[in-house]
Amino acid sequence: MLKTYQKYHTKGFDIIGISLDGDREALTGFIKRYNVTWPQFFDGKAWENKLSTKYGVRSIPATYLLDSEGKIIGKNLRGEALESAVAKALAKS
Repeated sequence: MLKTYQKYHTKGFDIIGISLDGDREALTGFIKRYNVTWPQFFDGKAWENKLSTKYGVRSIPATYLLDSEGKIIGKNLRGEALESAVAKALAKS
């Protein structure tokens, strides 16, 4: 995900992380350890997080690729599959 973000962020690809941590310190440690630069949604509710329940997240990591209108166009993409889907989506915009 980080590689795809670095490659396509300037072309319009963005990431919003949804933290399922129960305490902010765990999230802060993760952000520092993996050099995460995109925003993180954190409400401290762990698995009861309003966004994770809205999208039916039952395991992590979970990924959703949304188009510019907010429509889900890919789920649980990683590595080359994520990069390919992002490139295709950006080519359409």
